[in-house]
Amino acid sequence: MKRIQSGPKQRRDLQGYMDETGLLHRKEDKIFGLGLVVSPNINVLHRNLIKYRNYRTYYKEFKFTDVGTHNILYYKDMVDEFFKTPNSMFTAFFYDKESLVIRDHQKAYNAFCGSMIADLINGLGDDHTDYLTILADDLSTSKTDHFEREIKAKVKRETRRSAITSIIRLESHAVTEIQLCDVMLGTVAYSFKMNKELVKPDKAKLQLVKHLQTRLRVPELSTSMDRKVKNGVLFKIKEIKNK
Repeated sequence: MKRIQSGPKQRRDLQGYMDETGLLHRKEDKIFGLGLVVSPNINVLHRNLIKYRNYRTYYKEFKFTDVGTHNILYYKDMVDEFFKTPNSMFTAFFYDKESLVIRDHQKAYNAFCGSMIADLINGLGDDHTDYLTILADDLSTSKTDHFEREIKAKVKRETRRSAITSIIRLESHAVTEIQLCDVMLGTVAYSFKMNKELVKPDKAKLQLVKHLQTRLRVPELSTSMDRKVKNGVLFKIKEIKNK
């Protein structure tokens, strides 16, 4: 018989790094995406990323928009560091803006962030009670924007508990893990854009798309997926369309 464990579940504190691609309010951006890198081994992930920077003496900010033939190897290696770190997680939500009807872009943005975070937490299983601290790329928002409060409230509604300990906004150039999120989110977004013929394929960026596909052992990135690969790494993509 399976032994049922009694008593409270063990608490697990996770660190998350959040970024976006595209602007929700700008009509020119046909695709809007949110991404989140999460790790229970954040000291290991951080140490590996910094060690790699020092080894390569590459201290520029990693941005998907800056990917080119002159630096593609650095970007591939950075993605590899994520997959080398046990139990790392990446999740991304992509929205087809042509199918969205949005009245308040700030509230919608905060709600989308909360839904993505809650979706990840709810899918982590029952072995632990997970609590997440999030460092997010800083945004220029008005004084009426209640970013932290609304995201926490959304996550609490969808997970039925206060699963977010805190949300801190920082400049991405100061946090390599936010840059990692930018690179992987941008890579997946680029695949969606190519699929919708919104961009002409760029040689270096296409290399990064194919490199990530190889890591995940999938034929394409521009589709919803929930993959668990070597080292217990979780990689989730959800494409959201309103009917």
